Amino acid sequence: GMTADDLGQYALVIISRGAARRLELREVEDYLRGGGRAICLRPPSEWANLAGLEPRMAETYAILRDGYLRVRDDHAWLRDFPALDLQLHGEADAWEVGGAGALARLAGQRGQPTPFAAVAHGRVGDGAAVLFAFDVGECIVLHHQGRIANASTGADPDANRDGKFTADDLFEGMRDHELRHVPQADVLQELLTRAILGLTADVMPLPRLWRFPHAAPGMVLVDGDGDSMCPGDMRATVDVCERHGAHFTFFLMDEELRDFDPDEIRKLRGRGHAFGPHPRVPLRPSVGEWRGEVARITDDFTRRLGFEPVSIRMHSCILPGWDEAPRTLADLGLALETSFLQGYRHQSGFLNGSALPARFIDRSGKILDCWEQSTTLGDDTMVTTKTMLPVKSELECIGISLQIMRELAGRYHGVFHPYFHPVNVGGHGRMETARWLDEVLSEAGRLGMPAPSCDEWLAFTRARRAVRIERLTWDAEAEELRFQLRSDEAVDGLTILAPPCATGDVDVVEIDGSTCEVCRTAGHTSFIVDVCPGSECAVTLRYA
Repeated sequence: GMTADDLGQYALVIISRGAARRLELREVEDYLRGGGRAICLRPPSEWANLAGLEPRMAETYAILRDGYLRVRDDHAWLRDFPALDLQLHGEADAWEVGGAGALARLAGQRGQPTPFAAVAHGRVGDGAAVLFAFDVGECIVLHHQGRIANASTGADPDANRDGKFTADDLFEGMRDHELRHVPQADVLQELLTRAILGLTADVMPLPRLWRFPHAAPGMVLVDGDGDSMCPGDMRATVDVCERHGAHFTFFLMDEELRDFDPDEIRKLRGRGHAFGPHPRVPLRPSVGEWRGEVARITDDFTRRLGFEPVSIRMHSCILPGWDEAPRTLADLGLALETSFLQGYRHQSGFLNGSALPARFIDRSGKILDCWEQSTTLGDDTMVTTKTMLPVKSELECIGISLQIMRELAGRYHGVFHPYFHPVNVGGHGRMETARWLDEVLSEAGRLGMPAPSCDEWLAFTRARRAVRIERLTWDAEAEELRFQLRSDEAVDGLTILAPPCATGDVDVVEIDGSTCEVCRTAGHTSFIVDVCPGSECAVTLRYA
């Protein structure tokens, strides 16, 4: 096992539940007493005292399963926290708070916290620890991908009984309707981030890469399925988007691949719009049937249009299995999946708890090269009875859309991702949605939310993830932070959050010796840099 000296190489360690079983508690205590910082994810009960907690030794009421937590927004680390009530999927230990500083408390029902700590902070010698009473990693994965048992290959196929194998089956019994517009997995990640920043505040300021280019507060991703679309509908949709500088993504069925002019599609790609396949499969297919049809249309798409697609949405959002579909998509180079739709009994919201692209994992824990950008709402989910909810009027649809956008730009900093069938934008479908799309894109402009295509968003996401912050050094006496930015890929508009130090905020930013302009992003001082492939630049932050 690791010793205190091994741990001492790091200013902060995050200890998973599995790792905690392989560590001696006394080694962790010695590391902390020497000034270390640790975040422990549902460690053994004997570790509770690291944060001043006391485990409940009784056999009853010692574990909360599938409960809630309530965040303490009066805690110094959690000011302006985006959401106070969150669902906890999985199990959490009920620990008495004692003398600990609770960051969040367990709750059996939303908004009704108990005295038991969900997250707690305590000092140990010269160091400090934060203990999570639950496994935050497991909880986030359950938010992202739901339960294996609910998959079409699990114990309860078509768990919500809507007659289809769709992603919302995976979350049957897991969703709180009142929290449908809260990207809970993102907020849980923010809670972990706040713990990291709080523990290291007196060690060194930690810079962070922002989610969006050019310091944008959020983003809009507009796309639509080709169902019954004619070329005129495609052009009408492009016209609405281009009035606002937005790029649309069209998901094409066999009919469009057969009948549309490939040259026109290539020209629209040159103007920033994107295209992907929209496979039609049986409503309750086997994994093999599904895989075969997706492979067939993807091959046909590439052969007819002359380029390989990277994004996809399934017709009727059919996705069998749990990890089988994303493994297939990754193998086919389809790296951005968009079929996670809140839909049935919810109409709108974040099915996978995220307003950001989330990578799938498989059953072994391997992270796949396939991202889910969940769809926030669809034109047909709002104005038909297919969701088992009342039909919304055009004005109601616009109002709901704009409200979600404002919360994403001002609070959660995520992606608003609606789909609009082009046949409806063009006025040839069951509803007319050109005004709705126009209002969404107008609001995006007012809020400073860019509207790239799915392909552009995937490219930025991948490139941003390739950026590395290395060689951090903090001169506390001079109040100067230095680090290197490195990337193997080009990133335009990379935004870095420049953290405050204990005595003040960043005053000057230098990149390779030249002063860089600073701005404000989500309440933080930030700066923007364009990164070239294979580049390395030296950054210096000087504090007031």
